[in-house]
Amino acid sequence: MIDLLRDLSPILIPIIALFIPIVGIIAWAVVRVTRLKLLHETVRHLSANGQPIPHELLNKITGSKD
Repeated sequence: MIDLLRDLSPILIPIIALFIPIVGIIAWAVVRVTRLKLLHETVRHLSANGQPIPHELLNKITGSKD
């Protein structure tokens, strides 16, 4: 088993090193999509109840800095 790991380590280390940033990028995208989905749900719920939508919430969705 140790010989197998010693033989595979020159291959596995670069592969794992490349997967770490890829996993980070995917995790960031999932968090961003989930956050935007929740913001849209909130806006939809507020508008369905006839409540005003705060400008701060709309700015987060549109990404504007107004």
